[in-house]
Amino acid sequence: MVVNPREEQLRTEAIVDEERPFDPDTASGQPLRQTNLWSDAWRRYIRNRGALVAGAILVFVILYCLIWPFISPYDPNGVDFSLKNQTPSLRHPLGTDAFGRDLLTRTALGGRISIGIGFAATIVILLIGIAYGAIAGFVGGRVDNGLMRFLDALYGLPYLPFAIITLAILGNASFWTMVIALSVASWFTTARIVRGQIITLKENDYVRAAKAVGARWYRVLGRHLLPNTLGVLIIAIFLELPGVILGEAFLSFIGLGISPPDSSWGQMAEEGRRVYRVVPHVIVIPSIAIATLVLTANFVADGLRDALDPRTRET
Repeated sequence: MVVNPREEQLRTEAIVDEERPFDPDTASGQPLRQTNLWSDAWRRYIRNRGALVAGAILVFVILYCLIWPFISPYDPNGVDFSLKNQTPSLRHPLGTDAFGRDLLTRTALGGRISIGIGFAATIVILLIGIAYGAIAGFVGGRVDNGLMRFLDALYGLPYLPFAIITLAILGNASFWTMVIALSVASWFTTARIVRGQIITLKENDYVRAAKAVGARWYRVLGRHLLPNTLGVLIIAIFLELPGVILGEAFLSFIGLGISPPDSSWGQMAEEGRRVYRVVPHVIVIPSIAIATLVLTANFVADGLRDALDPRTRET
């Protein structure tokens, strides 16, 4: 009898499969590991070492600004002219300013205001931009065309001069007047980004299905469209933050910032400008703090953009 080699090979493989122990991990029909956009994005983000280090530094700076004024042995507003303009030492690691105040504590306190203004103004920018862009993109037609032409006209407004005019109108500079001045002419780009996302997303099948079953417009917008722009908005937060921080520093540097005895990094740099030839560390320290915050925010935004980009999603 002639035996077909192929049949003999298949018979042998079947016997081997019967004798092989059952492995639930490799058995057919087992569900695949469930993943989602955020878990995949986190996995890609932590592989970006630059963005991971920048995120850790940013968190460290924020925690330092929040915690150190509570545990510092020095009063950040305490004046002692016998200690003025001291260079860094073991007692004062960053030295003292012209009023004898410890700069390590003063920098943490100023960082609270600078970072607080930065995040508060960024949130206001996002709220205005989301509302404006979502209405324009969702309604479409003449409404969209009219809102976008109005936005094009607003793009002609100079950012910092308009912030200066706003501060002059509002009067005394405080935390919230600085937030208003820095956000009033900064939401235009966010509105355009949100509008573009809404126009793209509203053509998807799940949006059409929601409309077909009778979902109200506010449910379609709030349940299906805006949540899918969250990734872009998170990136926008870290892209807007450096500009707001630099804007606050510039306004404080020219004397339009927070009024003493409160302080910000921009105001500290302005105080150091007066004595930088004698004690240069007074202006160097807040400048390094501003540069660190701006650079880390940019690195984090770049890492988030790569992590949340669907085109880089792993198979």
